[in-house]
Amino acid sequence: MRFLPNFVRSPRTAPAWLAAAALLLATLAPAAQAESPVQMMERSVNEVYEVLRENQERAQEEPEFVIEVLRERVLPHVDVDGMARLVLARHWRDASDEQRSRFTEAFTTTLLQVYGVQLADHLDKEVRIIERRSREDDRMAVVASEIVMGSGQSNLQVNYRLRPVDGEWKVFDVEAEGLSFVGNFRSRFGDEISRNGLEELIVRLEDGDEELIEEAVDDVAEETGAAEDR
Repeated sequence: MRFLPNFVRSPRTAPAWLAAAALLLATLAPAAQAESPVQMMERSVNEVYEVLRENQERAQEEPEFVIEVLRERVLPHVDVDGMARLVLARHWRDASDEQRSRFTEAFTTTLLQVYGVQLADHLDKEVRIIERRSREDDRMAVVASEIVMGSGQSNLQVNYRLRPVDGEWKVFDVEAEGLSFVGNFRSRFGDEISRNGLEELIVRLEDGDEELIEEAVDDVAEETGAAEDR
């Protein structure tokens, strides 16, 4: 483990959006070929949560265990390369092959660490896949869901965007209350690159820079909170 930011260690400060982003990393266990995106998401949510809930004490006390589960059961079914390209946007074209590889690995590891811990803290939440609001065509699928927050809070609306990669549906973005996970990091990292360059961004991610990730997560938390208040 490289780091566990303060906002990750304290469940009281975890914004609802973090739970949604964590679910991006917990929705795609190995899928049968014939499954639709909706069927795959619904089955996979249940399977991953079952594993973690059966080991709930360990999941809450050992972040490495949650990250291991996510790496084994999730990453093969997330379009991490496509996500990295979308986050870097035009900067991807200017990056060397080495920088692309380093960014993809560092960004993926960071997300696993941050959102894996959040997932362990939200195992009591119910996730509902909403088929009537989902859609699919040959190029993309959108699977609608909601997270039942409880305690009088409004349910969190989450859309997962998937596309076919080598014949398999893979997640490449998630929207919580209309706010794009990829879009937010693209904006935040784009600002960082404009100030200090791509290499500095990659180094900060590789070093587990708390401030960089907290800023990106806080941006979304503030926007999501405003959306929930409206």
